[in-house]
Amino acid sequence: MKKLKYTLVLLAMAALLAACGSSEASESGDSDQKVVKIGATPDGYPQYFKEDGELKGFSVDVIEAIYEELGYEVQWEVTDWTGVLASMETGKIDTVANFAATPERGEKYNFSDPYYNSKAVLATGEDQAEISFDELKKGQIAVIMGTNYPNVLTAAYPDEEFDFVTYESADVVYSDVGSGKIDAFVHGREILAAQVNEKGLPLRVVGEPFGDQPVALPFKKTEEGDKMIEEVNGALEKLREDSTISELSEKWYGMDLLEDSNTAQN
Repeated sequence: MKKLKYTLVLLAMAALLAACGSSEASESGDSDQKVVKIGATPDGYPQYFKEDGELKGFSVDVIEAIYEELGYEVQWEVTDWTGVLASMETGKIDTVANFAATPERGEKYNFSDPYYNSKAVLATGEDQAEISFDELKKGQIAVIMGTNYPNVLTAAYPDEEFDFVTYESADVVYSDVGSGKIDAFVHGREILAAQVNEKGLPLRVVGEPFGDQPVALPFKKTEEGDKMIEEVNGALEKLREDSTISELSEKWYGMDLLEDSNTAQN
């Protein structure tokens, strides 16, 4: 009788553990689901931005389309740009959205094929007196910490010496340049134009765009990273061929960034 009771207790315990295990699996979802962690900032409209607690934007849509094609769940890690770069260094995230694939960064990372090419511009306050591009280059130029646009400007005009002023926050840049405290701001043409239109920033672009920066997904120089690049490139090719990227760029920018990039490269 004691043996029978002992057996019944063991069976009851086994059933309880099985139920708990089933509940945990249900709560955590499919344990076989592949996950990729992507770094982004919260204020990079229209590349990425938070609205009603949800991350949206051109790079968000493109990257989620890439990884949907590959069968991955995307987890976004949102922080300031310095935090994004630190997370990439420490392996907290796998890759970064809207990342310029520069030769300098190529010393540390390998890159996927670009999903669009970015140009840079100089902007100044909209209420300031008319000023030429050449005059603007000689003033103080605001840059956001961690971005590559100062290098783009330097590469485009190697004989010039620039007075760069580094900021951590884009909002402070907009305020200081708009009020005339700082003469100019160097930034991505596409992002700046979209933000001026959407947010009514008191800025205006001066002169023509310069530079031509491929924007791609960076990965650490490992066998795993190279394998992911191969997968991403395959998905990107499909998304270009079926016009997904062109449609998304029309949605967020009102222009086909792929068509614009091809024209710039010819």
